[in-house]
Amino acid sequence: MKSRSVAAFFYLASVVTITSGAVLPLRIRKYRIPKLEPLRVDQIKVDQDQSAAVGINLVAHDIDIHGVSQAQLKDMDIQVDPPVFKMKFFFPRVELLAKYKISGKVLILPIQGKGDANITMVNLDLEFGFDAEWVKKENGVQYLKMKDHYIKYDTTRNYIKLDNLFNGNKALGDRLNEFIDVNWREVTQELGPPFADAIALVIRRIVSGILEQVPRDNIFPEKA
Repeated sequence: MKSRSVAAFFYLASVVTITSGAVLPLRIRKYRIPKLEPLRVDQIKVDQDQSAAVGINLVAHDIDIHGVSQAQLKDMDIQVDPPVFKMKFFFPRVELLAKYKISGKVLILPIQGKGDANITMVNLDLEFGFDAEWVKKENGVQYLKMKDHYIKYDTTRNYIKLDNLFNGNKALGDRLNEFIDVNWREVTQELGPPFADAIALVIRRIVSGILEQVPRDNIFPEKA
């Protein structure tokens, strides 16, 4: 049975609210919420088939993601038994700054380089959903435990800038960056999922960190 529980909706909305805006730059240790402005990610890897149209081997590290604090919760759907949740977020702008190393090809052009990267997504729509289960702890109270999650996303524009391509050859580097900019949508289809997954893991950490410590009765009082 699907539930639009008012208590559940506003409780989960508050999860997003207290982890956004002015609170986001701070760590909330009780709920294992990391500092999110900027969000630090250690490493993201992309390892693709070289025969594909965009066949890239990419390692990004020392990653700072800016703009997560501007997330807006647009919609939420809740099922109680078994617990299934779906949340839709909107990010006006997400900017990723990192060190990178890349090789492979982008459509018809070879690519190779190592240096600074800037990936900026504008008007990012992100859907995050997960299955869960009710777990009874030693105190006899039921808590929510997150299981599998999924993510869907779309953006109206993605800007990708890779410095120091081709060992610092400015002419080749500028030409390839221009090519990537023109073909940003095709490149985003290949590069986007690993970076969206990084955001999804943070959302998972925040939501599970809170819900796993809040009794079922507090979230779904009418279902207790």
